[in-house]
This record gives sequence, C-alpha cells and structure tokens, in this order.
Amino acid sequence: MSEVDGEIMLISVTSGRYYGLDMVGSEIWRRLQTPTRFGDLSAGLQSYFKGDADEIDREALAFVSKLVDRGLVDGAERPA
Repeated sequence: MSEVDGEIMLISVTSGRYYGLDMVGSEIWRRLQTPTRFGDLSAGLQSYFKGDADEIDREALAFVSKLVDRGLVDGAERPA
C-alpha cells in the first residue's frame, strides 16, 4: 500500500494486480485497518460524508464486498 495525494494504491500479493482507491475508497480502507463491524463502518462514513444514509450504506457494502472478493480483506469481515 502507498498513498498519493490522499488516495491509496494497493497491490494484491496473490494476483499481482494494482488497485487505485478514490477518496471514498481510501477512507473506507483506512477505517478497515482496525477491525470493525459493518454497521459501525457505515455509521462512521455517514457522519464523515454527510450524505444520504441509505446510499452510503449501499455503496460501502458494494465496495467492501469487492475488497473481499478480490482477496484484499479477510472474508470474515464480509458484511452480513
């Protein structure tokens, strides 16, 4: 992982693929560095971004699911 201008670049050690995270993805990634429940993650994002709570929840769920599917975070962290 490296950070450039507040955005995070990741590389999967298993696939060798690079991933660039935008501002929102980077914020989610930072918050996932400490084990957290999805509900707590979503609530923190809703407070931080001040957007529509349902939209933030849906988009965060989709993003975290992609991270899990690509092996970038542990599957045990998959939101229920």
